[in-house]
Amino acid sequence: MRPTESSRERQGLFEDLLGRGVLLRIRVTGRSMVPFLQGGEMLTIRKASASSLRKGDLVFFKNRDGHPVIHRIVKKYTHNDVLTFQTRGDALIGFDGPVREEHILGKVCRVERGRRDLNLETARWRYMNYLRAMLSLSGSRLYFTLSTFKNLLA
Repeated sequence: MRPTESSRERQGLFEDLLGRGVLLRIRVTGRSMVPFLQGGEMLTIRKASASSLRKGDLVFFKNRDGHPVIHRIVKKYTHNDVLTFQTRGDALIGFDGPVREEHILGKVCRVERGRRDLNLETARWRYMNYLRAMLSLSGSRLYFTLSTFKNLLA
């Protein structure tokens, strides 16, 4: 599916605002990050250098189709001298395609859930999100291993 003109304009606006150092506040509408994000939460996103991002961080990026997405980093590596990330929605089985550093728009730094305000940049939340990323990675690997094993037996 191709991005609509309005989604391209919105994405351009997001990039422009974040590039100027403005914090972006958006409401969660999807379900790919359940159970961490249920939908309806307000997220605060800030520009972050790709080198400062870590496993577990929730990043705002452009996917292969050019659509803005928020998913969790589960792996960070260098490929052809370009910093690259493997991301995944917490509720999804598979991974996103590789996300190159130039496709990163920002990092989620705060989640407002009703009266709760979660600062994802505290040591506690960085650790919790790192654990979520590692469990997510392990769960996906286990799922694919079991699926392969099941197919071999069939």
